[in-house]
Amino acid sequence: MKYGKLSKKTNLRNRFLTVYFLIGSVILLTFFIIYTNYVINDIKKDVKIVPDLYSKFLSLPSDVNMEHFLFQYFMEEVIPEIDYPIILVDSLHTPFSWINIDIPKKKFDKLNPEQQKQLRKMINKMKAQHSVIPLRFSKTDPKIYSYVYFGDSKTMRQLKVLPFISEALVIIFILLGIYGIISIKRTERNVLWVGLAKETAHQFGTPLSSLSGWMDILRLKLRKKDEDEEILQLLDYMQTDTEKLNRIASRFGKVGSDIKRQEVDIAALIEKTIEHFKRRLPNHRRKITIAFHNNLDRKNIQIDPDLIQWTLENLIKNSIDSMIKKGGKITVKAFSKNSKTHIQVADEGSGMPKAMFNRIFKPGVTSKKRGWGLGLSLAKRIIDDYHKGKIKVLESEIGKGTTFQIILPEE
Repeated sequence: MKYGKLSKKTNLRNRFLTVYFLIGSVILLTFFIIYTNYVINDIKKDVKIVPDLYSKFLSLPSDVNMEHFLFQYFMEEVIPEIDYPIILVDSLHTPFSWINIDIPKKKFDKLNPEQQKQLRKMINKMKAQHSVIPLRFSKTDPKIYSYVYFGDSKTMRQLKVLPFISEALVIIFILLGIYGIISIKRTERNVLWVGLAKETAHQFGTPLSSLSGWMDILRLKLRKKDEDEEILQLLDYMQTDTEKLNRIASRFGKVGSDIKRQEVDIAALIEKTIEHFKRRLPNHRRKITIAFHNNLDRKNIQIDPDLIQWTLENLIKNSIDSMIKKGGKITVKAFSKNSKTHIQVADEGSGMPKAMFNRIFKPGVTSKKRGWGLGLSLAKRIIDDYHKGKIKVLESEIGKGTTFQIILPEE
């Protein structure tokens, strides 16, 4: 992968973060300014009552009945503007009047029990908030004739909810920023792995082509000299391994590219992959066997056979590696269910903890002492991204083995 592309991705991430936090900060600041101004305007309306009363009082003629004026002002100017609940109770705390409450305005004893209970509940809540004014004829009068209970106004409710709105917006803003960072880093990581795969394929290509050419020349010269057939056979083995390396390079080259699907007998492909390993199993120190239970009945599905075979090879190779010390049996099952082809690869190896079920598919994660941890990551890309299927750890138990499952669409 060229360093320039990775540098561009890093610069893109830095620009995204700068723009995101800059625009986000402006939006949050704008919201706070607009909302605060909206609340301040409501407060001005509430406060306006006092200077308005004062100005009208100064403009009154001297012969005006002050009590009548105050009562009229209160009923016509103040009461209609009140948007919060008010409950008037007598000295025994029995409600006798209320406004801005969804309860019929009639005598308290004429209300149904549920409505009475609701009023009592509101009074207790207001009392707990110290929202009560005792009424006396004068400040020096010790006797209280009634009480006025009141709730929060619209402005007060807006002020109370402002910190929670602010906190929620900041949290959402931060979470979206974190999500954006994670998404960009994931994209960068994918680009890095794809670039690494393609670069590996490219680096393999040139020496393999040269090696194949040199072997062809060597074979021709040996045949002209009537050399031993055993040497020529060794060259054929070398040619077979070179072709295998070419296939591996070709597989790496397909990572990140558009694939060409074709109708393939999936059972035959699985059988071919298993046979490839069976020929090599006798070389292992511990006895390892592979069994194939085929319930597909010549099922043809649209896949890239080379990439699917590569995935199966990765799973079977992992199973063999997990049983290298104690031996055991690998069971491959294939069946059709709900218009999908299911392939299960189960072993009797070392197993893994449940916490590893998802992590095992991430690049760089491996339970082996050697290796880059790319096999299962590439397998997931092949199944999930290229074939729109699913690959997962179906079950696993430490010391007893692991079962991987591949699900491929049949349509």
